[in-house]
Amino acid sequence: MCGIAGLVAPDLSPTDRLDLVRGMIGRLRHRGPSGEAIWDGGECALGIARLAIVAPNQPARVLENESGDIIGVANGEVYNHPSLLHDLRLRGHRVPDGPDTAMLPHLYEERGDAFPEALDGMFAAAIWDKGARKLTLARDRAGEKPLFIAHAPGRFAFASEPGALAALPWISREPSPAAIARYLVHGYFAGSDSAYAALRQLQPAHTLTLKAGNERIRRYWRPWDALVSGQPSATVEDAPRRSGEALADAVMSRVPGDVPFGVFLSGGVDSGLVATLAARGLKRSFPTFSMRIDHRGYDESAYAKRVAESIGAQHHELVMSVREGEEALRQWAIRMDQPLGDPSVLPTWALAKFASAHVPVVLTGEGGDELFAGYPTYLGHRHAGIAAHVPGPLSEALIVIARRFRPKHHHVTIAHLLERFLGVRGLSPFERHLAWFGTARASEAMALLAPELRAAVGAEAPLAHARHLEQVLGDMQLLGANGAGEAALTAYQLLDFETYLSGDLLTKVDRCTMAHGVESRAPFLRTALIEFALSLPDDAKIRGTSGKWALKQAAADLLPKDVLARRKQGFSPPFSAWSRGALRTFVSETLSPARVKAAGVLDPGAVQRVLSDHLEAREDRGRTLWTLLSLQGWAEHWVMRAPAPLSDFRESVRPAVAAPALDELPSRH
Repeated sequence: MCGIAGLVAPDLSPTDRLDLVRGMIGRLRHRGPSGEAIWDGGECALGIARLAIVAPNQPARVLENESGDIIGVANGEVYNHPSLLHDLRLRGHRVPDGPDTAMLPHLYEERGDAFPEALDGMFAAAIWDKGARKLTLARDRAGEKPLFIAHAPGRFAFASEPGALAALPWISREPSPAAIARYLVHGYFAGSDSAYAALRQLQPAHTLTLKAGNERIRRYWRPWDALVSGQPSATVEDAPRRSGEALADAVMSRVPGDVPFGVFLSGGVDSGLVATLAARGLKRSFPTFSMRIDHRGYDESAYAKRVAESIGAQHHELVMSVREGEEALRQWAIRMDQPLGDPSVLPTWALAKFASAHVPVVLTGEGGDELFAGYPTYLGHRHAGIAAHVPGPLSEALIVIARRFRPKHHHVTIAHLLERFLGVRGLSPFERHLAWFGTARASEAMALLAPELRAAVGAEAPLAHARHLEQVLGDMQLLGANGAGEAALTAYQLLDFETYLSGDLLTKVDRCTMAHGVESRAPFLRTALIEFALSLPDDAKIRGTSGKWALKQAAADLLPKDVLARRKQGFSPPFSAWSRGALRTFVSETLSPARVKAAGVLDPGAVQRVLSDHLEAREDRGRTLWTLLSLQGWAEHWVMRAPAPLSDFRESVRPAVAAPALDELPSRH
């Protein structure tokens, strides 16, 4: 696991390129505290900050083939590297011993730009072909490892985090209006979106090649390709056994061999299965880590402890009260170099910090809900037609009653679900899904944008991701599949896989763990398991009022019965309650009209309406409020202020006016 960066800039001298890449790597050292290496080959410079997991005693270095004509850097882990290494050596490649990624330049020699198709792993990789004068970037299938890019005239740069790129002298920090509009709908940046107009993400399962300044982007894998045949991956009767076997294989493929590891336990089925299957496969104990959230209705720690006890794990528990939540908010979350509208970054960041004192690697349960249909929204869509037949006045009256009697101590209650269920009458399937899962409707997202940004956004922009996937899946007859205009279950799973999983969950886990030099691994996201799970029959996913049927059946003899029987809760802090209580002053001051207007990304009046509705308990807008708070914090720390100098650059790469230090520029207006 590492932080990587690179720069293709033929107009700069080798010293200037190295200075710039060294500066970017310096901003990524939290991702790779084991050492760093930089390289320049004329035109292109590459750098890496290494977190040593495989071959931990090896120093950081760039990767190269025997002749030195193919150079690379990579972030992540390639779990099938032993078999790939064996095949390459049989074909005559002299691949040195060392990290699992050492064979990537040799694999590129054999397969060219198609090399990622051979990889089972999580990765963001860059390969420079000196002979062809070509750069190839690649990102893993699910999007576990990030990669941001910036293409300016004559210069192309990439890095693991946007903050490294945003500090380059020629990179504008102006916000991206359309991407921020979508962020306000989703609560995260999906696809190629970035908060900065000058930056993009390389999307999961894509490669980018750059030659003579020209880009070519190709998608090398799509999760829906497994559905083309129309044949299920298993019968309903066989689904539990085969699901358990596939997950067991995936878990053991992710257990590191060279360093200690632990498991993040949330108290749910997915992380519990990962821990239990690892314990059965290894036949020895290892550490587990859970969070006890000090607030009624949010604490799952008792269930996590039950799982840990059942496998004899060395269990560690961290307590988060509002005080610890505020510490995580002030120290890190409010200063993120790209907003993330998910308050669960607070416990995830704190838990990763806690785990870093014990292990360098953790296994997690990300992906289980998307692949095996575990979210309550999937059940909601099955009965959405009922809401459409409830008369408008009755629906409005029921919503008022639900809000009045909604318990304030819990974030997933019958009253809460009823309010959300009735509030989406008349919406199309995917828009309804986003209304349940996201943070703001498209019209509200537009209203929340600052007037200058709003004027630059087309009406179709807020829902662009959903509309694109609707078109793709419509061609596959996964929309309108039941003759009533409703989408197939798999369509909603794919929407979450393509947007929420990579844009929110995997981004959150990567940024929180790498902030403390910890590598996270998600066994559910093994390619073979993804394709198998998505291709299961619907009846193997949802039965009655329960999701993840096949997975829970597979877990029947593995997990404590009370863990299996409990309703899904979600790993989230009580931000709604905190923002009305101990954090009220902080939230109100940060989102005050004067500060919102000065930052220039949000509309002060629209923000005040959301804030007032929430603080006065007319509606629960906690998730939306966090989304706004994260965006406002980003604007204040990254748009209004200029970066500290990356390095002692030469005058040839300095901007015409030297950039002020971080705290010298109060406003961009």
